[in-house]
Formats: sequence, C-alpha cells, structure tokens
Amino acid sequence: MTTTRESMRRDKLVVVSNRLPYNLPRETTDRRPKRNIGGLVSALEPVLARRGGSWIGWDGIYLPSASAVSAQADNPRGVRTDNGIDLHGVPLSEREISRYYHGFANRALWPLFHDRLPTSVFNLEDYAAYVRVNRRFAESVVTRADPGDRVWVHDYHLMMVPGFLRELGFRGRVDFFLHIPFPPLELFRALPWCRELLKGLLAADTAAFHIRGYRDNFVRVAESIVGARPRQVVSGDEVVLEHASGKSVAAAVPIGIDVGEFERIAELPSVEARAKRIAAAHGGRKIIFAADRLDYTKGIVRRFRTLDKFFARRPDAVGKIDVVQIVVPSRHQVEEYRALKRAIDEEAGRINSQYGLEDWVPIRYLYRGLDREDLIAHYKAAAVAMVTPLKDGMNLVAPEFVASRTDGDGVLIVSELAGIAERVPGALVVNPYDDAAVVAALDAALEMDPTERRERMSSLRKSVRANPVSRWAERCLGLGGTARFQSAKTLKRGISPALPDAPSLES
Repeated sequence: MTTTRESMRRDKLVVVSNRLPYNLPRETTDRRPKRNIGGLVSALEPVLARRGGSWIGWDGIYLPSASAVSAQADNPRGVRTDNGIDLHGVPLSEREISRYYHGFANRALWPLFHDRLPTSVFNLEDYAAYVRVNRRFAESVVTRADPGDRVWVHDYHLMMVPGFLRELGFRGRVDFFLHIPFPPLELFRALPWCRELLKGLLAADTAAFHIRGYRDNFVRVAESIVGARPRQVVSGDEVVLEHASGKSVAAAVPIGIDVGEFERIAELPSVEARAKRIAAAHGGRKIIFAADRLDYTKGIVRRFRTLDKFFARRPDAVGKIDVVQIVVPSRHQVEEYRALKRAIDEEAGRINSQYGLEDWVPIRYLYRGLDREDLIAHYKAAAVAMVTPLKDGMNLVAPEFVASRTDGDGVLIVSELAGIAERVPGALVVNPYDDAAVVAALDAALEMDPTERRERMSSLRKSVRANPVSRWAERCLGLGGTARFQSAKTLKRGISPALPDAPSLES
C-alpha cells in the first residue's frame, strides 16, 4: 500500500461504516495493514474495488483523549489499497469506543433491534457519545466528498450520519443500509431517542433492509413517530415515504456473498485435500458443523442443549456423530459477552462429560476464527450445517456453506428467525426455540436419502448463485432511480432534520 491524500475523481462512491476494512498502520510506512474480518468487509470490498472510490471508518486505533482525537482530525490519515480503494480513518478515543460502540451501539441498539428489550441499556452519556461520533463521521465525509459524489452509509452504528450530512450542507445522494433487523414499532419507540435516530435515517434518499419485514417495520415506525406518508410503491421491494425533510425510499434488498470466489476456493486442490484431512480426522463419522460469532443472538447455548436432547433421544448416535462448533471471539470487553463465553464453555463441557467416550467427545468446540480456506474446507467436510440463530438480520454462513458445496451434497438447517430463511429453498427451516423440531430436523438431515440431499442442494445453489453480492450492490445503488431524486430534491434536503447537539463528556 502507498499513502495518498489525492482527491478521487468526481461522482465517486464513498462508503461509510464503523470500521475500515483494514487497520491503518500507526505510522506512515509501506507496512501492509491487517485486513479486518467480517461480513460487511467481505460484502463491500469487492464492490468498491470494482467501482472505485473511498471508504471512511474508524482506523482501529484507540486514542487516549479528546485532545488526541482533535490533533488527528487536523492531520487525517489515509492509505490506498492495492485494489485502488482510498481508506480514510476517523479518530476515536478510548472513552468514545467505550461509550459510542460498546455502550450505545451494542448495549442499547443491538439488543433492542434483536428483540431483547429487557437487556437494552439506555444511558444518556452513551447516547451523547453516539451523537458526537456520528457528527464526526459526517464531518469526515464532507471534507472529502465532492458535491456530486454518492455516499453509502452502513449499519446501526451510524444511523444519524445522513441527518448530519444534510445539516452540514451535503446535497449529493445519500444511501443507508441496515445490516441487522429493524424492530417493530412497539420495540423501537421504547428507545428514548427514537425520534432523533429516525430523523437521521429519513435524511437519506434511501434506507434499505434485508427483507420486507424489516422494511415494513421501518415504514410503520416512520408513519407513527414522525407522520411520514407512504405515497407510492415503486416495486414489490420499494416504498416512497414523504415526510418533513422531503422524500425517501424504503426498500428490501437481501445481501448475498461473493459466490464465485467461494466456488473458486472450494475447487482448489489444497482445499480439497484439507477437507479430506478433516474428514479423516473425524474417523469417517458424520460432521454437524456450525460457525458463529460470539453473540447471544446466535443461540449457541440453546443449540448445545438441543444437541443434548438429540443424543438423549438417539443413543445410537453416540460415538458416531461429531459436532464441530466454531465460535469467533467478539466484544470480549463487554461483560455480557464474557458471561456468554463462560456459559458456552460450561454447556459444552457438561455435554461432553455426559456423553463422551474414552476416544470420542460429541462437541468439538473451537474458540477462534478460521481463515477462509480452512472454513471452506470445513464446509466441504460437513454432512450438515446448522445455522440456527435466535434472531439474525440475514446470516451469510448459510450461503457460504451452499456456495462451498460444489460437490452438490450436504444438508442445511436454518432458523426461520434469520433473514436468510427467505432465500434458501431446499433448507430444513426450523424454529430454534422448538427443541423437538430442531431434533427432528437433525434426524431428517442425518438420515436423508442421497437423492433428496442432492435435489435440495441443487435448489439451494441456484438460489445462492442468483443473488451474488455484486447484484445486491447494484440493486442498492439503483434504488429509486436518479431522475426521481433529482426532481424531488429541494432546499429542504440541505436543511438539518433537527438533530441534537451532543454535550462533550470527554474528561
């Protein structure tokens, strides 16, 4: 990588997210930064690389104080990747990461948006940090974006950025995509600052969600809280909202994966060999595979308890079935996640102690991430993939498993409470809270006739290949149509939607 501060061409795409796809080096050197791991990075980087443009996000450095943040803001850091993406870092202090990210984003919004209101923590200082950081992100965009550029803001961390962009005078197109569920009105209105966040979102030209259910929740919230009027259905997936700040489109656009890349890697001789070694290491036993980030929404403890019931019902499976559970570390600074890790450890240990034999344990539980080739090798070696979150915006493990099965075999079990359930014909769809149904699905998956397995996988592969991440991006960027937004633009679009000032709470 080489450092750069040169301006990109006009009309570029500017992606804005909480994190950059790379951690920038602390010093200006030719040292290659470390690429971050995550669904958003995997989805957006190939799109932006093909289209060209820049990415704005936190640079991964914890600054010690507000003065250090100000100093770095005056001397912004950036690099250009080998695939031509300009990366621009937004400075954040340790206190801001604690309050804005671990606090408001992940202790208030994340549980609320995943139907866990009793566990949400609504703290004024956390909210103030969220407002302040969202304004800083918007300021970073305005200093780098040309008037004709297109800004694409992502996810729940930055829901107020569109409003601050308008307040700062940006008149170009602003799109927003939410990668988690949008909650129903009854939950969203419990947030003390729901009106402020909603106004921030409605300042965008488009607000897009994975499925129609989330889009419809947003439309109902906008109608109820700020009196927005749904005036026109552009297509089955788009609704035009008229409101005090102008017009916005609410849309449902399910995300996909880079299918071709997964298929390419799956066919590599080294990955084929790795899959065979994994199968051999399990002694020819059928493998039930699951991979999740550490989070209570993934239902890992409940999954283990369901497996306990499976082995209790099927004593003939003891010693003949291997469960491989990958848990990718996440948010270890938050006590709720440390407690969850302890609960998962304890449940895995209990089940292994109860059912384990001298040379066999039912659950092989790994608390670490896998590189992509290793992950795909595990997908290829598995007889069954379990994707059973208690709530998930989409979940890309399911299509990754399908894309990796170039052999046309394997069975997918999916939670009906994940957005991906609408996109996987051929999967066994279950309610993760219904233990008997999940056990029955495991029975069916393990005993399924090879012909049925291949027919189901064929349907799955057709569906996944029809919605690659490039198509998702094209649909998101094509929402609404340029002509309508040009005609709908008024001076109102440049006026602040009455977003709040954030008190300075930095020490």
